[in-house]
Amino acid sequence: MIYNQKKFEVIVCGAGHAGVEACLAAARMGASTLLLTGNIDTIAQMSCNPAIGGQAKGQIVREIDALGGEMAINTDVTGIQFRLLNESKGPAVQSPRAQCDKKAYQFRLKHTLELQPNLQIFQATVTGLIFKDGMVVGCRTNLDIDFLGQAVVITTGTFLRGLMHVGQNKNEGGRLGDFSAKTLSGSLQEAGIELLRLKTGTPPRILGRSINFSGLQEQKGDSEPTLFAFHDTRGGEDLFHVERNGERRLGWQPGSEQISCWMTYTTPDSERIVRENLHKSAMYSGEIVGVGPRYCPSIEDKFVRFADKPRHLLFLEPEGRNTNEYYINGLSTSLPFDVQLDLVHSIPGLEQAVLLRPAYAVEYDFAPPTQMFPSLESRKVENLFLAGQINGTSGYEEAAAQGLVAGVNAVRKVRGEDPMIIQRHEAYIGVLIDDLVTKGTSEPYRMFTSRAEHRLLFNHGSAEVRLRHHANEHNLLPENRLRRIEDKVAAIARWQTQLETEKTKGGTRGDHLRRVQTPTDLPAEFMAQPKEVREEVLYRVVYRGYLEREERQIEKLKTVEKIKLPADLDYLKIPGLRRESALKLQQFRPVNLGQAGRISGVNPADLSVLMVLLASDKTPQP
Repeated sequence: MIYNQKKFEVIVCGAGHAGVEACLAAARMGASTLLLTGNIDTIAQMSCNPAIGGQAKGQIVREIDALGGEMAINTDVTGIQFRLLNESKGPAVQSPRAQCDKKAYQFRLKHTLELQPNLQIFQATVTGLIFKDGMVVGCRTNLDIDFLGQAVVITTGTFLRGLMHVGQNKNEGGRLGDFSAKTLSGSLQEAGIELLRLKTGTPPRILGRSINFSGLQEQKGDSEPTLFAFHDTRGGEDLFHVERNGERRLGWQPGSEQISCWMTYTTPDSERIVRENLHKSAMYSGEIVGVGPRYCPSIEDKFVRFADKPRHLLFLEPEGRNTNEYYINGLSTSLPFDVQLDLVHSIPGLEQAVLLRPAYAVEYDFAPPTQMFPSLESRKVENLFLAGQINGTSGYEEAAAQGLVAGVNAVRKVRGEDPMIIQRHEAYIGVLIDDLVTKGTSEPYRMFTSRAEHRLLFNHGSAEVRLRHHANEHNLLPENRLRRIEDKVAAIARWQTQLETEKTKGGTRGDHLRRVQTPTDLPAEFMAQPKEVREEVLYRVVYRGYLEREERQIEKLKTVEKIKLPADLDYLKIPGLRRESALKLQQFRPVNLGQAGRISGVNPADLSVLMVLLASDKTPQP
């Protein structure tokens, strides 16, 4: 049966970090939105580490906030420890990170979805898609209830034919204690979407009272925490908003009552245990065919690939305020449970540790992301959008960013409007999506600052300034917040001009700041400005030369980004184009010349051929 004869504008399948941002973005744009999930009680579950942020990821979360997403504010009010990574380095690579209360994070976000106008939530497992004339028009579920929608966003995480491994033991599921979506893969393949396998893993969880903390190194949170949300452009009521019906969402004052993490290391005995049992590991016995994350390796990989290192750092991280469960960050493994016990007990402080949950690896299907347009719409099926780990990414932050973009663009597609495309020079989100759709990935993709050629422009404090035109154009933020952002932009511009023109000994105040690199003897009126304004002004003044160089480079690149490539261009018929390049271009179908140049195997000579062809207006058609 069909639950609702009237089509939803957007249906989101999956309620992980991509799914929640997708459905919130669509609903907040005024679209009638349905969220389908196999288990309402695990909405926004932090399946792995209960932490948000880190290198480049922290910047992504701030960009999500600048575009109206929920991850940042949800992290701030459920965080139990905040740290600014790379604090001793330049502001461009400094990244906020927070340890969250795992259940509080999940419960608050679930409540947020329940209170969101235009959004309906329904518990059912999506078993297949409904197609008509090359378009997706709805979803089938395990309850024999169908739902019709004008656009569908797939955010299945690790659940597509998910298979968990603990040594030789196998269980179907996307995470321990949950189900596996076994039939949706067939529906996607039926539509012509290619699927491959990837692998990820998670460490064991242990009982906190069984840890001997006496010899461990304590890691406290920052005394002045760096938060994720832009609280300076929010009204006070936005922090703990009480709905008209009296419901108040879960959370506490950001940065209050922080909880420590602890550091320990593996030992020679740990290495011996792993090496003696490598043949029992699902990864090394051939049981797993999926490729694992290079930048978050299992403990087996660490000892094999980094054999020169005498030990490996581990973090013991609390999972919340009201639980005694700890996460062993750095000890991901797929070894049998009895070996896991010996391995954990070989680590200082964990000699008597009690395991609550075993570590495991999980294999799952993903759709190589070169099958998508930059809008995250499938090239194979119209009105079908994909976001999160189904696109080959790893991490909550990368998933949430894709979910937000997919949700926005699903609404814009339904309304017949041009998609929101965030460029590489605008944000890490732009780099993420451009990398996926032009280069693809053969392993779980993780964002790093080094992936962004214009990362000097991506300091985490500037996300609202950089992305405000997208938020404004696509109606992603309330009017009062947009107004506060514009006021902040004006204040930054005014003070940047004043510091660059106001004379002092030896030149302008800006010259002085660039010489000493330390803000001293600044006007009292400037020091009275909000911290967010002061920090952005000083960043722009101190690094002015570097930032201007980046801007000049971007202006040069804009020329090729503006040169559009016809969607139906037959690259195989272009004279002078190398066969390898023609095949790559035919497969990826870039939307402009700049994107074509970023495809692996396409060189500057190939771009010259394309430019000559476009200038001649004799483009071969299929």
